[in-house]
Amino acid sequence: MKGNAEDQYLLACCYEHGTEGVKRDKVAAAAWWGKAAAQEHAGAQYDLGACYEDGDGVEQDYQVAVMFYRKAADAGHAVGLGVLGGCYALGKGVEQNDALAVMWWEKGVVSGHAGSQYMLGFCYMHSQRGLPKNARRARSHYDAIKYLKLLKACESCGAPDANRTCGAFGFSCRRCATAASQSKILTRFPAITRTKS
Repeated sequence: MKGNAEDQYLLACCYEHGTEGVKRDKVAAAAWWGKAAAQEHAGAQYDLGACYEDGDGVEQDYQVAVMFYRKAADAGHAVGLGVLGGCYALGKGVEQNDALAVMWWEKGVVSGHAGSQYMLGFCYMHSQRGLPKNARRARSHYDAIKYLKLLKACESCGAPDANRTCGAFGFSCRRCATAASQSKILTRFPAITRTKS
């Protein structure tokens, strides 16, 4: 069905959560996400993948879940990138492949996905998924998670140009400066898009 993909996506979210006057209905949510996903809506592709992974509103099918996660990831959906990495790490819906898991997590890092930061940090800290033990790189990824949380707080404070101003630690509001000093990350700026030392 053609229509406005964003409206279809939002209607699916309403069915998923039972908001905006509609009853919670996971089957309807999956159907609306499917309509939006067919129109290349990355968020709908990711959410439909989650439906297939969990069996919410559709029959559980890991391979179909991965297909939709890959579509979302190919469109640059940050969570889709990280989750696809997890599928490869666990061999869920695809053949287990550590190199592809790391590759998708690295792409998730570039898109600002904290879960991908965590997984790469963990892999470096514990020499997992074919990555060498490297405490410095692990710490860099863990620090980036703190930075991403701080940046989200900066964006929510409504400061003008939060991504540029607060994100570069040139804080435009007292709230963001206070949060930064409490997070103890002012001494080094984590490279959230850098994966090589």
